[in-house]
Amino acid sequence: MQVHTVDQILIFTSGKGLATVAGKNQEVEAGDIVIVPAGTQHQFVTRGDKPLELITVYSPAEHNSKTVHKDKAEGDREEEEGIDGAPEWARKSKKENEESGRVRLEGKYDNE
Repeated sequence: MQVHTVDQILIFTSGKGLATVAGKNQEVEAGDIVIVPAGTQHQFVTRGDKPLELITVYSPAEHNSKTVHKDKAEGDREEEEGIDGAPEWARKSKKENEESGRVRLEGKYDNE
């Protein structure tokens, strides 16, 4: 089981598995989406003869935006070795990012 300090969205692209989120089990397969709020214990296990493949989105970012891992073991190893870490902006508050110009809330769409 894992717990993260950030929100996580998992988009399953292949295979079948069992998702355990906050103690509740749910079968998952390609096309399913699971949202794991920060601080929620969770685990995903392959069921069947095909690997359970997925895309994970962390908010705020927990990994380098150019990172691609072939499997979880590689991702865990690179994170432990300090190769793949959260970008600096992801460790700052919203206010700090607004003040630095990285986030701009005053903009409006042309059609508004």
